[in-house]
Amino acid sequence: MKVRQHKEAHENDEKKKPYLSHSVKEDSLFCKLSGVWSLTDDKRDEIAMEWRKIRDRHTEVKEFHFLFEGLEKWDSSLIALLSKWSSELKRKQKKVNFEALPDGPRRLLSLSERKSSHKLDSPNMQRSLLRDLDLMNPLFNFVSFWGEWVCSIFRLLIGRSDMRTKDFLESARECGASALPIVTLISFLTGLTMAFVGSVQLEKFNAKIYVADLVCLAMVREMGALMVAIIMSGRTGAAFAAEIGNMKLNEEIDSLRTFGLSPMEFLVLPRTLALFVMTPLLTLYADVVGILGGLLVGTQVMDFSIIHYFEQTQSALRGMWEIFSGLSKSLFFGLIIGLVGCYKGLNTGSGSASLGRAVTSSVVLSITLVVFSDALFEVLFNFLDLR
Repeated sequence: MKVRQHKEAHENDEKKKPYLSHSVKEDSLFCKLSGVWSLTDDKRDEIAMEWRKIRDRHTEVKEFHFLFEGLEKWDSSLIALLSKWSSELKRKQKKVNFEALPDGPRRLLSLSERKSSHKLDSPNMQRSLLRDLDLMNPLFNFVSFWGEWVCSIFRLLIGRSDMRTKDFLESARECGASALPIVTLISFLTGLTMAFVGSVQLEKFNAKIYVADLVCLAMVREMGALMVAIIMSGRTGAAFAAEIGNMKLNEEIDSLRTFGLSPMEFLVLPRTLALFVMTPLLTLYADVVGILGGLLVGTQVMDFSIIHYFEQTQSALRGMWEIFSGLSKSLFFGLIIGLVGCYKGLNTGSGSASLGRAVTSSVVLSITLVVFSDALFEVLFNFLDLR
C-alpha cells in the first residue's frame, strides 16, 4: 500500500514538472509543451538545454509549430521563453507558428512580437549596449530619454503608438480640472497683490488708473504662465515623479517591458501630452482670475467703476500677441514640467529615500528650468522687438 502511494505521489510530482517534447514531419517540427511552467521551477535550465539540442539537431527544418498538450499551469515565464525562442528562430530565417496555442498565450506573444519588430533599433536596446560598455551616465540618460520620447511622438503621429486615450484623458483631468482650485486661489491673490503694490507707486504720480494696465499686462505676459508653471511643478510634476518612481520600485515598469509594452508610450507620453495641452488652458484661466483680483482692488479700494477698469484693461491689450506670448511660453513650461517629472521617476534608485530625492529634485529642477526659460523668452522677445 505504501509503495503504491509513493508511486502515485511520484507520478503527481512528475506531472507538475515542465516537459518539452518534439516530433518532425517533413519540413516542420512540432514542439509540445506540457506540465507546469512557473518562475519558481528549477528545471528551466534543463528545458533551455533541451531546446538548444532540438534546435541545433534539426537545422533543416523550415517551420516550427508550438503546441500545448497536457499543460496544467503557466505564468509569464512561459511567454518570455516562447518569445525568446521565436526571436532565435526568426534570426535564423525560420518560420514560427503559434496558431495551435490557446487564445491568451497567443495574444500575449503577438503583442510581444509586435514590439520586438523594432527592438534592435529602439533606445532601450541602445541603452543596454552602452550599459555593457560602462558608458552610462546622467547625460546619456537624459539624451536617451529625450530621443525615446521624440520617437514615441513620431509613432503616435503615424498611428503605431501603444498610448491609450483613456490614460491621456485621465491625466488631462488630473492636470487640468483637479488643479483649478489652487490655480484660482494663487492667481487671484497674485492679481490682488500686484494691484496693491502698483497703486502705492502710481499714486505718487496721480496715475492710479494705470493699475489696470499693470495687472493686465503682468498677468498675460508673465505672471499667469509663470505662476501656473510653478504650481504645476510642485503639484503635478512631483506627482508624476512619485507615481512612476513608485512603479519602478515595485518592478511594475519591468513587468510592462516583459509583456512588450513601452513605459515611454504607456506611462510618459500620456502624462506629458496632457500637461502640454492643459497648461495653456490653465494659463488663460489664471490670466482672467488675476485680472479679476486687480478689479477687486480697483473697485473696492480705489473707487474705480467696473466699466472704467475694464476699458482701461482693454486699452492696455494692444493686440492678441500680448496674450499669445504668455500662452506660447506656457506650452514650453508644460513640456518641461512633464518631461522632468517623468524622467526623474524613471531614473529613481532602488529605495524609498531615493524616491523622495527624485520627487524633490523634479520640483527644484522644473522650477529652475521654467524660470531660466522664461528669462530666455523675454530676451528673445525684446531682441525681436516684440515687447
